[in-house]
Amino acid sequence: MSVNVQPKQIIGPTLRLFLIATVTTILLALTNGITADKIAQNQIEADIQSRQEVLPAADSFEEKTITVDGTEITYYEASNGAGCVFSTSAKGYGGDVVVMTGISSDGTITGVKITEHSETAGLGAKWATTDAADQFAGMTAPESGVFAVEKDGGTVVQVAGATITSRAVASCVTQAYSLFKTVTGGGN
Repeated sequence: MSVNVQPKQIIGPTLRLFLIATVTTILLALTNGITADKIAQNQIEADIQSRQEVLPAADSFEEKTITVDGTEITYYEASNGAGCVFSTSAKGYGGDVVVMTGISSDGTITGVKITEHSETAGLGAKWATTDAADQFAGMTAPESGVFAVEKDGGTVVQVAGATITSRAVASCVTQAYSLFKTVTGGGN
């Protein structure tokens, strides 16, 4: 059995599909061009608000950088000397977990906020949607310098069913505290 296909049967649908794909691509590019600046501005405003949430005593922030092990790290120092804010990340269950940590000038954690994650809804995502991160407020680094979940012998209460994410958050806070000590030469 032989199928006799005419060139018109192939060329017509192919050209229509090409035209639809081209128009869609152009429209997406235009939409991106129109919204990119607004999206970037919204992210800047969200970051400013998050910094204020984790270090409420700060009046404003100055962006600063330090180099640690050959890597340049950006952090924010309160203009009035109230402390510093660091964003750190660690591998969670579903990907990287990014945590913003505020630390007062005396080395006390003033706030912790999960700013990015791709954790499982209802489990690891609870760190971002509940007040689980509030447990860090008022803490200083343990003697070991490492914040650890209870399951690992630490004091951080892990979210049920989300031990990997809990460990990632504790690791992020540990990293932030280490950076704080590097920046200030001490702390607690």
